[in-house]
Amino acid sequence: MKERASIVVSIFILTLLVMGTWWAAEYSQRAVQIDPPSRLTHERDTWAKKIVLVRTDPQGIVIHRLEGDLMEHFPDDKSYELHAPRAYTLREENPLTVATSKVAFIYDEGDKIVMRGDAVLVRLGDAERQPLNFQSDEITILVDQDVAFTDLPAVATSGRSRMNGVGMRFNNATQQLDVFKSTDVDIAPKDQQEGTEPPAQRANP
Repeated sequence: MKERASIVVSIFILTLLVMGTWWAAEYSQRAVQIDPPSRLTHERDTWAKKIVLVRTDPQGIVIHRLEGDLMEHFPDDKSYELHAPRAYTLREENPLTVATSKVAFIYDEGDKIVMRGDAVLVRLGDAERQPLNFQSDEITILVDQDVAFTDLPAVATSGRSRMNGVGMRFNNATQQLDVFKSTDVDIAPKDQQEGTEPPAQRANP
């Protein structure tokens, strides 16, 4: 009888130990995060110097080239920051453009480039057109569309003609320059007499 009682007591104590161990393990897992979520702060995780990026069309022909002195990647928004950027549009069917600024921010896998700080976009001249100079503190380039725009005050010059406004959009494929408000246009008489047409203009008050 005593031996049976001892066995029952031993089984009871062993059951308590197993239950106590299980409870302690469950409590520890709930109390302590074994794999805490990573912090998404705007801190770079990779960088490279003297970078050159190119984009090609389906035939493998380079249509856009982007250069810079230093490029940094930020995982929180999957963006890149490029210092001293130079962006070249090289589409055969459109005029060549060159954009520069102090810094550029690259989004959407390179399709959207925000040039910031003394941003300048120049469409080079040819036999039919004088060069076009588009300046603002910030210019956004949509690479696939070959479009550049800003919502800030901007100045566009072609020859001795000059256009001031707040908010501009330049389509390099159509050569259309839109100004959205505060338009001030000064077309030099010499440009008109020589038959050199300024970029197409449309002002929206």
